Amino acid sequence: MRFMLLFSRQGKLRLQKWYTATAERDKKKMVRELMQIVLARKPKMCSFLEWRDLKIVYKRYKTIISGHHWCQISCCLSCFGAPN
Repeated sequence: MRFMLLFSRQGKLRLQKWYTATAERDKKKMVRELMQIVLARKPKMCSFLEWRDLKIVYKRYKTIISGHHWCQISCCLSCFGAPN
């Protein structure tokens, strides 16, 4: 996992955790782009998406959206309770 983001449906970043060294300028750009993409998706759409060279998994809760980058898709499925 490279990063974890929590943001509201209004586009306010609530929490960010970076597990790899990334420049502040790049972090801000990535957060802005990901929020735009995820917030534009309809609730019934799949929670997995490919962005740049990353696989992004997000989960909508009541008013908070949690976004993660995972290295492997099988890792993502096990987190959501799907069999391996």
